[in-house]
Amino acid sequence: MRKISIAIIALILACAAQAKVLDKIIAVVDDKIITLSIVERIKTNLQIRQNIAPFIYNKSKLTNSQVAENIINSKMIRDKLSEFGFVVGDEQVQGNVKQRIAQLGLSQKQLIQFLKQNNMNFDEYFELTREAMEYSLFVDRVISPLISVTEQEIKNTYYKRNLSNQTLSFKYDLVDFYLPKSKLGKNKLSKFKDVLVKFQNTGNLPKAFEGVETNTLGELTEDGLTPGLKKLLKKTDEGSFSAPFLLADDYHVFFVKQKDLVESEDFAAQKRKIRGELMKMATDKMTGIWLARQKNGHYVKYFK
Repeated sequence: MRKISIAIIALILACAAQAKVLDKIIAVVDDKIITLSIVERIKTNLQIRQNIAPFIYNKSKLTNSQVAENIINSKMIRDKLSEFGFVVGDEQVQGNVKQRIAQLGLSQKQLIQFLKQNNMNFDEYFELTREAMEYSLFVDRVISPLISVTEQEIKNTYYKRNLSNQTLSFKYDLVDFYLPKSKLGKNKLSKFKDVLVKFQNTGNLPKAFEGVETNTLGELTEDGLTPGLKKLLKKTDEGSFSAPFLLADDYHVFFVKQKDLVESEDFAAQKRKIRGELMKMATDKMTGIWLARQKNGHYVKYFK
């Protein structure tokens, strides 16, 4: 009996020595194992994944580690939604799939054939749809309350994109800070703007700048401004200080309390698009921050 057992063990060891590695672990998140075969499968149909869930699969090429990262992120998002009592069930996914099929004017059979042509089966499509729904719910319930886009940010973005547009005419609400040229050497001049930024936050001025004078100019249009000052203020965002500007014998730094277009039809036309772009940028940034922090509450390990 002992000889038979030894023979069996020897046979097993011989087979193991000749066996090829069929799969390997790429990463682990909590109790979920991410294998090379799973990662490679996703990479084979990455293009259609980008069409179905572009906010999850947002690159045309992904490394194995990046694919694993997407899987880990999706799990953390699902876990967080579950904590809040939000579960995207099969019936909801099925309803979404039927709606999409109707919008495309396809039958389910035609959809399955289309998926097959793009190296994806229906089960994969079903689960990807669930992930996309979860991501949208996550952004709506978790990320959106953490971000905002102000009117000032929209205006500043519009102005930066249209600096070369000579037809734009602005009106400003300005506060003027100035010092005599004779009191500002090259070293002090380079610090003038930064000193005023700090003064705005602390109310304190360094002794070297205590002689600064201020004048509230109120609302001004560009009509009475010099070409140089027009150019300077066009480059200065609302809520910001301009660079120092020499007028007669004084250096002036202008705080732009308000900056508006005199003619704003084009701005009104672009406003919604700019808001959407800024919201996406803010959402992507906050999502990245959230996911990085969330990892601290999960066991995550990558393998080479």
